[in-house]
Amino acid sequence: MANTQSNHARDPNNREEQTHKAAEAARAGVEKLADLRQQATENVRKSVQNGVDVTSRNIQNASDQFARMLGFTGEDSDQLARQSAQNMEAISQFGTVLAQAFQDTSREWYGLAQKQLQRNLEGMSKLAQCSSVQDFTTVQSGLIRESLRHMADDSRAIAEISQRAVNDAGKAVAAAAQGNAAAVRPNAVAA
Repeated sequence: MANTQSNHARDPNNREEQTHKAAEAARAGVEKLADLRQQATENVRKSVQNGVDVTSRNIQNASDQFARMLGFTGEDSDQLARQSAQNMEAISQFGTVLAQAFQDTSREWYGLAQKQLQRNLEGMSKLAQCSSVQDFTTVQSGLIRESLRHMADDSRAIAEISQRAVNDAGKAVAAAAQGNAAAVRPNAVAA
């Protein structure tokens, strides 16, 4: 009986079947993680957006009260309100850009993790099919080389997403600064 179990464990078909079952279980786990990640990302995005909206309203109300306390009336008060609204819009856009960047980066990381898991499972299958130490060594070194290449490509993709997020955030702030400068100039000329 021990000999039968030993032969059964050495059977390449049994190894492939076990590898296939493990791969399917891992895929199912990754899919569940991806669903949870998507839900968590959406919840974070909504929370950040709600926080930005509430903060914008609170700052706008505080700005209005502050303007009344300082005695700004008429055109001065309107100018201050416009400038505050533009600042709040810039803050809101910045928050939206950051939330979107977080979502994009998170989605990319999980996508890359899924691809890497798939590559690892395929590599394990290739290793399980090796019939000699030399085959095993050749396959393993090829897998390591490919893994390093994928790591460089994946890092580049994440860096590009991060760079786009920084550029978009900078544009949102710059647009708000230009809007404020244009709003301030007419009063400076009139004075």
